Amino acid sequence: MSSVAIHCKASISDGMGHIYRQINLANELKKQGWEISFYIPNFAPAIDLLSQAEFTLVITDPESSIAEYLDKFYDFVILDIQDTTESLVYSVKKCTRYIASFEDLGAGRNHVDILIDCNLAPSETKSLPSYTRGLLGPDYSVLHPDFAYYHTQSRNFGASSQSVLISMGATDPKNLTLPLTSFVLQEKHGLKITVLIGHNANITPDLNKLSNQFKLLNVLDPISNMAQMLWEHDVVICSGGVTLHEAMAVGTPAFVVNQVAHQQTKARFVEKSGAAINLGIGTQYDVKKLREALDFKKPKLESMSLKAKQLIDGRGLYRIIDAINKLIKM
Repeated sequence: MSSVAIHCKASISDGMGHIYRQINLANELKKQGWEISFYIPNFAPAIDLLSQAEFTLVITDPESSIAEYLDKFYDFVILDIQDTTESLVYSVKKCTRYIASFEDLGAGRNHVDILIDCNLAPSETKSLPSYTRGLLGPDYSVLHPDFAYYHTQSRNFGASSQSVLISMGATDPKNLTLPLTSFVLQEKHGLKITVLIGHNANITPDLNKLSNQFKLLNVLDPISNMAQMLWEHDVVICSGGVTLHEAMAVGTPAFVVNQVAHQQTKARFVEKSGAAINLGIGTQYDVKKLREALDFKKPKLESMSLKAKQLIDGRGLYRIIDAINKLIKM
């Protein structure tokens, strides 16, 4: 039985995208008989999620290096912490046969066996050393298997948008959900609105008050059927993280309000491809542009949907698993 240690970050500021991504990967590896161990910070939503999924987990000390708490030798170590250092990677090499790192822009990326980054252009593999395999580009976006299914389903849009999903990530660190919801309610009185609050309970009371006032507003806690939820809505207002790729996979036009600076790069690329609308970052998002996007008609929505599906097919998970298995069998 092969073994893997998955070390990923999670916090209010970092969000939960790293955890969700690695759970999708771990579930597939588990089906194939791998022994899985997670190493994560002391962040309650992440701990709860992994406990529900029945994965072995170790709470890490932010003052300690990864190698200090890896309790045995693993066949594989997966790092989803970004910006690794050369010394960190070499310390981990003592505890494993192979290392894969996700979205890593640190110096350590040049010393791992596999670098996975769906936000980088495939051509950037040229900048990697020969012993590091780069799995770069949207073909390697790790999504739940449901997204591959909904990717194949046909979309039918009305003359204009009839429903909008608002999902600003599991933690919404910039607290954008409430003002965005209020804006849409003021702008589009006949639009069905679904809001996902994730793990940011601070906004729940105010959103529930709005829900009591507006019959077309539905407020939901964390859900397990994100692919279906996105597929059932005409458009989504989301941040530029995992949800953007999820929306693209099922062909739901996305209007992107980025939570952090590095999401801007991806949002600009996707907008240039005609698959989404980049509204800017944080509370400084482009209100006029959002107002115009909410008025898009059927031809524009269909065009965005098709172009989004051309970029992401929801099968990145399987491509990465295949690369890991080929390496482990060498």
